[in-house]
Amino acid sequence: MQTPTSSPTHSSPAHSSPARSSRSGTARRRALVAVVVAACLIGAACGGTSESSDPTTTTTTLPASVPPAPGGPDDPAFAAPGPFPVGVTTLELPDRKVEVWYPAADGITGVPVATYSQLDALPPDLAALAPGLLPQGVPPEVLTVTMTDTFRDVAPSTSGPFPLVLFSHGFGSFRLDASALARGMASWGFVVAAPDHLERNRAALITGQVVREPSRDVQVLLDTITLVGGAGGVLAGLTDTELVGAVGHSAGGRAALSALSEPQVDVAVGWAAAGRDDVPAPPKPSMNIAARVDVLVPIEEVEQTYAGLAAPKRLVVIDGAGHNSFTDLCLAVRSGTDLIGIAQSIGFQLPESLAAGAVDGCQPEAIDTLTGWEITQSFTVAQLREGLGLDDSGAGLGAGVVSAWDIPIEYVEDLGGPAADTSGAGG
Repeated sequence: MQTPTSSPTHSSPAHSSPARSSRSGTARRRALVAVVVAACLIGAACGGTSESSDPTTTTTTLPASVPPAPGGPDDPAFAAPGPFPVGVTTLELPDRKVEVWYPAADGITGVPVATYSQLDALPPDLAALAPGLLPQGVPPEVLTVTMTDTFRDVAPSTSGPFPLVLFSHGFGSFRLDASALARGMASWGFVVAAPDHLERNRAALITGQVVREPSRDVQVLLDTITLVGGAGGVLAGLTDTELVGAVGHSAGGRAALSALSEPQVDVAVGWAAAGRDDVPAPPKPSMNIAARVDVLVPIEEVEQTYAGLAAPKRLVVIDGAGHNSFTDLCLAVRSGTDLIGIAQSIGFQLPESLAAGAVDGCQPEAIDTLTGWEITQSFTVAQLREGLGLDDSGAGLGAGVVSAWDIPIEYVEDLGGPAADTSGAGG
């Protein structure tokens, strides 16, 4: 964590917890409460009752699947990896793959760290040809992305079931492009499922077969709920599909925010979200995280989307971040091993807008990639925990949290009620 040298401003009403999602009172949660109450009646030893008998002192009782927050409202409580090791596995809908990150059991040994290739995003015929187009002496292995501290098909944690987070990738991207942040969310006790949006993924873009159908994006996310909930193997019984959040980047942010209109989805977070379906927004919790100098989804567009959402809602704007600051791509760009950069180095001509968008947020003057991920992860996990009714401490969502990083951050919230503030503040 960098030492802050400035104090970015925050404009918000007095902090309070957003309304719980309408689905947070599930049968499982009611059963948990009943068990806790029974224990109190029998043993007269409820946690949260101090020896001083202060009636205002309480302690939230969290299920085993919800790690306690390592900090308060003004702390970047979820910037670091969570307490769970992370596994990853691949499921399949009838027509597409779905990557799933999940909390794994402790004691992983002798298992190689999971990887993927940038070639995985291409149609198979082009992926087979691509290695031959690399500059002389450059092996195909340079296109391999290592998913840090993530292990394929390892045993799951026994602390579940865990809430489900649906992840929708951006236009021209694919299901694995945000593996670092997906891994981060899973480490805090979520099953994170990312389907390939075949209609607008990288293969569709390259082959000129893009179909812009936002409603289809949402339906794919809903189909993923059923798929993951009924999965066997390492995911058997691991997911609580009564508690569902949606997170997405760019066009996927549009899908995530649009999915709020579906009864299955309780909370949504958009990263550089490219709008939302033009229908009245339900009063469910949401957060928009934006890049100040995004060339593909300008900040004005994100602010317009935020204005159209119902409270409770939050807006986070990160200075120095760009459109791809939220993906794995920037590490490859900065090391000179990204597929688009290599293609350009051998004279392959790309549309100027595509080339500029691909490296937006990855230039030397842009925010440090790992710092951008820390900020995004901390706010996202905090919003998911609160929006799903898992934690009412407000950890990571206080006004002072913006001072945790040496990056100006604008943070605005409208939690509803007469004190609501939607004016925003500069960082």
